[in-house]
Amino acid sequence: MSSMYSEFAFVYDALTDDVNYIDTVDYLEKIFDKYMDYKPKLMLELACGTGTVTSILADKGYDMIGADLSEDMLNVAREKCSPSVLLLNQDMTDFELYGTVDVILCLLDSVNYVTDKKKLQKMFNLAHNYLEYGGLFVFDINSAYKLKNIIAENTFIRETEDIYSVWENEQNGEFVKFCLNFFVKDGDEKYERFYEEHKERIYEIDEVLSMLKKAGFEYIKVLGENSFNQPSEKEERVYFIAKREA
Repeated sequence: MSSMYSEFAFVYDALTDDVNYIDTVDYLEKIFDKYMDYKPKLMLELACGTGTVTSILADKGYDMIGADLSEDMLNVAREKCSPSVLLLNQDMTDFELYGTVDVILCLLDSVNYVTDKKKLQKMFNLAHNYLEYGGLFVFDINSAYKLKNIIAENTFIRETEDIYSVWENEQNGEFVKFCLNFFVKDGDEKYERFYEEHKERIYEIDEVLSMLKKAGFEYIKVLGENSFNQPSEKEERVYFIAKREA
């Protein structure tokens, strides 16, 4: 996984410009208000990527730590984030902190990229261990419905001013492989081609809940995207809010 985003890091923001990060952060703050008994101060974002969410939260006054396995992603994040943000080159399934934090985030279906269930269990165990009492572990997944019915066996084409990308997907059992060709404009008429292969695991809600409970979380909420309602049968993104209780 360490080289997965080697070239992708530098075009990631352009290819995800349809993500409304401001709305995402607003939703996160509503989650903090609703499910925490105190205002969080110190937060960790696992798989922070190019640091967009981390930088927005830092600008709002939170003390932020961003962790990502890709040095290239972190190089982009370093240019984006204020000097006060601590960026760590760490695997989200094997991270280490010097102390506890109030909130741990893992967004944009990063959990689906953990294709080994034992590693995901370890990640959940670590999240529980590094949370303050009353703190929250908030993450989302691409739902089983989305991966099976919308993404798998489909091809998506996306074009921006400087990038043309073709995203082809195939399902193999519990896994969906993404084959991504993207062409980056290099001069007036030339394009440079890059190729990436990514893989996500299909996780059912019940098995994620079971793993969270095994990690020690007792208070867990499952929500639809940007909602405080239970996810629908055709929900594409599902949020989990797990609280470490005393």
